[in-house]
Amino acid sequence: MKKKNIKTQTALKCMLAFGAMQVAHAHSDAATNLNVTAGAELRLRYDGTDNLPTSSRGESGSTEYARIRIRPWMMASYEDFGFLFRLADEFRAYRVPDSMSRKQRWPDVVFIDNIYLQWERAFDMLDFKLGRQDMAFGAKRIISDGTGGDGSRSAFFDGLRVTWHADANRTMDIFGIYQASDDWLPTIGKTHANGKKPDDYDLNGYGQDEFGVGLYWQDRSCTDLGYDVYYVAKGECRPTEAKYRREGRCSYYHTFGVRLLPRFTETLRGEMEISGQVGSDAAIAGQGYAGLTWEPRVSAKPYLTGAFWILSGDEDGERGNNAWHSVFNRETGLGESIAPMYSKYNYTNLAYPHIASGCAIGDFSKVKCQLGPLFTAVKENDADGSYRGLYVQVKYEIHPEKLFGIDLLKGGKISFQGEYFGKGDYFRDGCDHSAVFGRAELAWKF
Repeated sequence: MKKKNIKTQTALKCMLAFGAMQVAHAHSDAATNLNVTAGAELRLRYDGTDNLPTSSRGESGSTEYARIRIRPWMMASYEDFGFLFRLADEFRAYRVPDSMSRKQRWPDVVFIDNIYLQWERAFDMLDFKLGRQDMAFGAKRIISDGTGGDGSRSAFFDGLRVTWHADANRTMDIFGIYQASDDWLPTIGKTHANGKKPDDYDLNGYGQDEFGVGLYWQDRSCTDLGYDVYYVAKGECRPTEAKYRREGRCSYYHTFGVRLLPRFTETLRGEMEISGQVGSDAAIAGQGYAGLTWEPRVSAKPYLTGAFWILSGDEDGERGNNAWHSVFNRETGLGESIAPMYSKYNYTNLAYPHIASGCAIGDFSKVKCQLGPLFTAVKENDADGSYRGLYVQVKYEIHPEKLFGIDLLKGGKISFQGEYFGKGDYFRDGCDHSAVFGRAELAWKF
């Protein structure tokens, strides 16, 4: 009997030891599958401007300032699940004018720029992303920046995005967004100082809460004709003390459109996009883009594009019933010297025939340029004419790790941007001086 007990105890010990080894191995695999990474992004800019236009058809004075943005981040992932947390702070140092010397001074505000949970390839076909996230679709004419009120300081959306992968070349994005005018997440530091009147950032620029839902379908299954189809419903609600637009009420807009990407030959491709918009107060508007690009197959990768972009307008100006509404596109977009012409980059009432070109210079840099006249699609009652002016933009980018062959410089980029805007009869007399914009930028991801 004792020998049997000894054998039983020995067997149990072996089984327990084997079980412990399996548990330890499972924990080891789990620890191995947990991946935590961290890094930061640094952007240094020095901007100079003169006579930039304003939304009231006036112009601003000269400015010269440095702006620094720092964005540390951490990403934790386990199998198909992930969590990203990113902070940001952008502060400025004005040289001109002196009245702006208090604007966004160090340390300004440290805020949560991204914080979201994601689940990739759920049920082998769905991606979920919930929380504060960056989001853009297509050519970014409809959705690209959820926080236009703070310029390029941030571009996030607060919401849920679900991506359905129908197959390798077709996807459907379904999203819901809620953008509060004030940041509802905690921040660190002083609030935005505008001269001697400190105030909180107005994230969307209109003192209103914004919300929306939408669908965006992308199909690239045919190499000769890719296309996008989309629909976005958006609401905007303003408190009674709001400074902009209609106070104490909500407005609603429905935007739908299609974007076509035909390829005619190996060197010739096109892009066409048309959107319609209906909204409260009997608003009906639209926008359209058509472009043709020639890309010869040579090492410098040159291209030449001829295009026309039009946004509907109204005699009553930006808020007329037929004026295009920018939905969730609040980027500077077309150009830094053009964007201030519209309230918080809400592009509308524009006809822009233009050409664009670019090429690589060596394997370490590239240059881009565009130029064309800008007109209003509809003459506004308060303007003397419909000619906004002639616009010219040149960009030059350098990748230093390729130029010097040093791995330590990987992730860095040096760029220069210059713009000229010769104003036309759309602007008030005395406010029609030529506008210029210049920028030198160093960006580094590490």
